[in-house]
Order: sequence, then structure tokens, then C-alpha cells
Amino acid sequence: MKVVFVTEARFIKDINGNIYGDTSFNKDLWNRYLTFFSHVYIMARVEKNEKFIGKESNLSSTEKVTFIELPYFIGPIQYLKVKKKLISVIRENIETLEAKYLCRIPGNISNLVIKNLIHKNIPYGVEVVGDPWDVFAPGTIKHPLRSYFRWKGFFDLKYNVKNAATVLFVTKETLQKRYPINKNAFQINSSDVRIKDNLIVEKSKEHSIKEEYKLISIGSLEQMYKAPDIVLKSIKKLNENNINCKLIWLGDGVFRKQMESLCKELNISHKVEFKGNVSAEDVRKYLDESDIFVLASRTEGLPRAIIEAMSLGLPCVGTSVGGIPELLDKEALVPKNNEIALFDKIKKLINDPTFYNEQAKINLTNAHLYKESVLIEKRNQFYSFLSKLEK
Repeated sequence: MKVVFVTEARFIKDINGNIYGDTSFNKDLWNRYLTFFSHVYIMARVEKNEKFIGKESNLSSTEKVTFIELPYFIGPIQYLKVKKKLISVIRENIETLEAKYLCRIPGNISNLVIKNLIHKNIPYGVEVVGDPWDVFAPGTIKHPLRSYFRWKGFFDLKYNVKNAATVLFVTKETLQKRYPINKNAFQINSSDVRIKDNLIVEKSKEHSIKEEYKLISIGSLEQMYKAPDIVLKSIKKLNENNINCKLIWLGDGVFRKQMESLCKELNISHKVEFKGNVSAEDVRKYLDESDIFVLASRTEGLPRAIIEAMSLGLPCVGTSVGGIPELLDKEALVPKNNEIALFDKIKKLINDPTFYNEQAKINLTNAHLYKESVLIEKRNQFYSFLSKLEK
């Protein structure tokens, strides 16, 4: 049995025909599905770049993983230009390819695929990994059509989940409440993030007095979803209050230069390092060398970065959005877009050893819920149900 995996992720094809994704979309991910399916077809945007040299660790295409290459686009304007071609490729494959369909939602590509599957009366499964209601909430992005995207995304996701035969949510209850399944569907929750059992440390971090405390935050700077501006303002306030802190930011994007300029305006350039995109190994190294993990997201699913920090027994501060409250103790949460609350919480962790040690222990305990052996069993139930779907 074959499966078509539909995703909004973008891929690059080199001169030799090899296709690469980012660190989240490589052979390790596809091996999950190959446990139940003989072949995986990835339906996604693929950009051809003859000069591109990919890393072996990011290779996606293999003997058992084939790409259904969709026209490449970025943003709504380019999407509208290629929409007719997208529909043509999607319809052709649905009509000719005998396979099960699994859509990672939300996303415009999945919307088109699901619309055609429903028209053909073909049952499908979905992995719900985000929430457009939060992604396009006021203050998250600046766009004249933000409100339209929010409502359209909300109704599209609600419709796609309601009509799915099997649904996997990455949250325990947050997404489930807003996007309920139909009464005959199979439902399970399992984080898309899983930590290898042997990578979860045995002992959590312990508070110690230091001349300088290392804070770390991780997230793409392609959008302002991770609120780097809020984090930088809290760093300024910490240092103004004689709490000597340095921030490491992992992740890159178009807003990096703007955030570097903000550092200069706040006079904290010497207190912030933007490291750009780094390997998974380096992410773990930077986390292990840090004292506190900070995620001030304006919108979120179930963030991988927090779970990785938890697995190292690191105390964390996060906003009360998306799935973050499912991960962190309520005492470690702050409102979004509030640098004062973020400053106060970080200050408490640094000045209160008991609070620091308690949060570190709680996080390490909760990290075991996301270890590989636990999540594999859950996902296998989902794949098994998907593989048995019939018209």
C-alpha cells in the first residue's frame, strides 16, 4: 500500500535530481510512514536549483520516497498565479495514483487536495499541526488581508478536519476543542516532535550564581511569530536592572537585520548573538550550555524547541498561546506581546533558586511524555487506521 503525503513545506531539487528539505523533512520523517506503507509520495512545491548543494542529512528523495512536484510559489500572489496548474497536477494524480492520502494541515495545497478527494468520495487522513486563527491573530503579522486569511483559514481547517476519516492532532486538547472531528472518525494525539529516549538527560539543571546568565531562544525570523522584538526588549530591561544576561538566538530570516538594528537602538548588541540556522547537533549544544530557554511566541502549535529544552532539564518561559500551556507549568507562562511580564518571569527564575530548580524538574519529567518509544506507539495506531481506509 502506498501513501501520498501532502505538505506546505518547500523543497529544492539539485542538478542530479536529488530533492532536499530542511531538517524536519528528511529521511528520518519518511521512515515513520514506511513502517506501514511500501512507498511514500510527497506532494509538495519543488524548486529546481542546479547550483544547490544539499546536505546528506537533509536528503528527502530515496528509492521509496518519490516527489509529486508542484509548481513553486511563495505567498498569496504567486499562489494565485499557479493555482490553475496546481489543480491540474493534483487532479491528475488523484485520478491515476492508487494510494492513501494524508494531508498535513493547515495549508492551501491541502485545501485543494481535500476538495478534490471529497469530490471523488475518497477518504483521507490529516495531521493537524497549526492553527490559522492564532497565526493570523491581531499583532502577529502586518498584512491588509490578515483578517480575511484568519477567517478563511479557520473555516477551511474546520471543514477539512470535520470531513476527515482519521485525524492526528499534535496537541492534547487545544486544537481538538476548536476543530472537532466527525463522530465516525478515528482520532489520536501525538506530538510531531519526538525525542530519542537516550537523549533525555537523567538530571535537570540546577540554579547557580553566575556573573552572566545565558538565555536562548529558537525560531525562524522569516516572520515575527516568535516575537524576537519582545525578547530583545526584555533583555534590555534585565540588564538595566543589574541582571547580567546574554541572549543567543538560533534561526534566520528576512527580519534578522531589522532585529539587529533594534539591538543597536536598545544598546544591547553586545548582549545578543544571532547564530542563524544551525544543525540539530548544534541546537542541542547551545541549549545544554544555556541557563534558561525563552519562547515569546505570538502564535504556536506544539513547539519543538521547548520540548528539546525540556529534554535537557532546562527551565523555560513561554507565552500562553497554542500548545505551549500543555508543555509548561502555568507558573512559567506569560501573556504574549508583554516584555514586562517576560522580564519579571526571567528575573524570578534567576533570583529564586527554588523556583528555578522546580521548573527544571517539572520540564524534565514532562519531557518523558514526548520520548520516541511513547509517540511511536501512538502514531502507529494512526498509520494503521489510515492504511485500512476504503472508499
